[in-house]
Amino acid sequence: MRTLKYSTITLNKLEEIFDIEKNYDRQIFDKWFFAEDKILKEDKIFLEALIKRHINKIVNYTELELISKFIAPILNRIDFELEDKHIRDFYKTPLKYKIEDITFNGRCDYVVAKGYSSPVKPYFFIQEFKQASASFPEEQLLAEMIVATYINNSKDIKGAYIMGYVWTFVFLEKIEDKKYKYHISKKYDATEREDLEQIYKNLQVVKREIDESN
Repeated sequence: MRTLKYSTITLNKLEEIFDIEKNYDRQIFDKWFFAEDKILKEDKIFLEALIKRHINKIVNYTELELISKFIAPILNRIDFELEDKHIRDFYKTPLKYKIEDITFNGRCDYVVAKGYSSPVKPYFFIQEFKQASASFPEEQLLAEMIVATYINNSKDIKGAYIMGYVWTFVFLEKIEDKKYKYHISKKYDATEREDLEQIYKNLQVVKREIDESN
């Protein structure tokens, strides 16, 4: 039995198991990013104040500071908890799953999922929360998203990874068994007002889609 940990996984290791294609056509994000969801005026004021407070310090934040001071306030304002549907967000939570003779194991930095004390059905992942020196966030996120398609028996899933204040969104498609295509968005600088508003809107759309599908 072979065990692969999300924290140390590489694209080479994933490609030993899955047929994975990286696609650079970003049109697939149009429906997600250009949805008609609107950001409220008070949310725009909140985001602008967040930038003003942290813009001169964020580059020096530790991982914990980055989460608690900048990222968590955004996620808490979105508020992914849908109590009546038993959906909420989880930080640093275990996600273990066996695919044939390989066990994927480790802790997800952040996942929105159905479940009480642990994620049962994952819907959306965010990986890393680290500064630009962190390694393999794209591959770690990809592994978690692939595992989620097995858990959910689904054909696609959304996610994002964060390097310091830079956000990148990911859309994964399952083409057939063990064959995947994933798409990478442009990079969004969360210290720029327009970019942060787009990040916020993208998260709003994810919450709405999760709510409507349950």
